[in-house]
Amino acid sequence: MPNVAVIVPNYNHAAYLDARLRSVFNQNYVDRSVLLLDDFSTDNSRDILSAYSHRYRAKTIFNEVNSGNVFKQWQKGIDATDSKYVWLAESDDAASPWLLTELVSLLECNPSAGLAYCQSWLMSTDGLILSDATGWTADLSATRWREYFVNSGLDEIRSYLVHKNTIPNASGVLIRRSCIPDRFSDALSQYRLCGDWLQWINVLEKSDIAFSPLRLNFWRQASSNARLKIHGLLEWEEGLKILNHVVETCSIHESDARKLENALARKCIGWIKESVISLTY
Repeated sequence: MPNVAVIVPNYNHAAYLDARLRSVFNQNYVDRSVLLLDDFSTDNSRDILSAYSHRYRAKTIFNEVNSGNVFKQWQKGIDATDSKYVWLAESDDAASPWLLTELVSLLECNPSAGLAYCQSWLMSTDGLILSDATGWTADLSATRWREYFVNSGLDEIRSYLVHKNTIPNASGVLIRRSCIPDRFSDALSQYRLCGDWLQWINVLEKSDIAFSPLRLNFWRQASSNARLKIHGLLEWEEGLKILNHVVETCSIHESDARKLENALARKCIGWIKESVISLTY
């Protein structure tokens, strides 16, 4: 059994697949298997996936009907593989050759951790580096995500993940398979955009978290197939569900819950306004 199952779920990302697959097969960590998924793409994704599959003897699963949900694809990949750890390498991102080496080491050194993740570079659709992702978490802490840390899962949820998805890109995460909850599939199938946020919370309800400040993940911006043109609508609908889940499972006081809900509303209203302005002009 390989130590790491690398799952690449793809839909209409032919433009980015070569960069993604080269970064998967060029990983320095070799105790791995690779599964390439396609959700009935309408571009030439399957030709690219088939070529890499033939070259590197990777397994493929090609849907004959579009599932309409990347998180269903995640579950299909998890069910179809057998390993100690799972890397969900999204098809529009890329990685340093050292990503798996670093994250496997973190999980091996911290057996109570259910997931480990690293800092990300943000890149444009044409692959230009824009900045790192520390700006996303700067409102919570200007320094925390610039150094290594290990934390209890429940404290991570109550202190950080309740405010926003502080693990914003699945491609930078390695999950311990034994910590993936049984209810994973049913819960995530209800989400189009924020299912990853719920997944991290579900894993950390029963385990700890480890973080590396090394920028080993390359997170491509504005390439998601799930996001609506009006940024903020899905975030509000799905974010409120997740917030209510955390309030219930982590025993958050009602007054604090209302503050968190109001903060989410303000954030989503701001995104909606920005989207409307950008579409207008």
